[in-house]
Amino acid sequence: MTSPLVHVIDRLQTARVERDPFPHYYLEDVFPDDYYEQLLRHLPATTVYENLYEVTDLKLDHFRHRKQRDMNEGWTERLPRALSSFWGSFDKWFLSAELAQAVLDSFSSERSAWPEVSVESQFIRHRAGYFLGPHSDLYTKLVVLLIYLAPDDRAAHLGTSLFRPKQSGFSCRESKHYPFEDFVCVKTVPYKRNSLLAFMRSDVSFHGLEPLAASDVAGEGRDVIQYVIHDKHAREAQKLFRKK
Repeated sequence: MTSPLVHVIDRLQTARVERDPFPHYYLEDVFPDDYYEQLLRHLPATTVYENLYEVTDLKLDHFRHRKQRDMNEGWTERLPRALSSFWGSFDKWFLSAELAQAVLDSFSSERSAWPEVSVESQFIRHRAGYFLGPHSDLYTKLVVLLIYLAPDDRAAHLGTSLFRPKQSGFSCRESKHYPFEDFVCVKTVPYKRNSLLAFMRSDVSFHGLEPLAASDVAGEGRDVIQYVIHDKHAREAQKLFRKK
């Protein structure tokens, strides 16, 4: 089987950045096919996830319909042995400096130098009732990858939408969520198996998710891996400020 790290880096090198409404690209065949099937079979049970509403300082009611599990130190210890082995191996290459550099290099047409970085990642599982209004994302983020873990392409319409504010010159440094009606949807990338959306975070990188109906979300839910490259020092300072 092809090394997943080598395969993902090869795919990233084919990316072509689009600039409307902000720098981003969409890729398919992110992982080797056989590895992707293993990944789906090894997805953790919902009991391993945490409810976003319960763990975040931002108490938005629709956050009750989103569960997530940070890939932080020791997270695999809560898993059965078969799952722990798979995800422990996954973490070693997926959270590596080599992959992070390849992700940054995929945006070399937009930026040639980067600060010292850190990587964070999490599983996200959306249920009916969830939505995410247009927002630019936390200012400490440099690049975000949303890796879609769809079993097939039947729910392609459930992808992430990219927005442009109706108000000329509007921007937002914070991760404030805004009403859909204040923005124009430029595109919705497809939520297809083994695909990803990557974008550079900026004060105008407004993106979101239209409300999910019960008919939209089958089985466990809408599964995603979020991979984030942060400005390391900005992230550390932001975390310290939150603790005060």
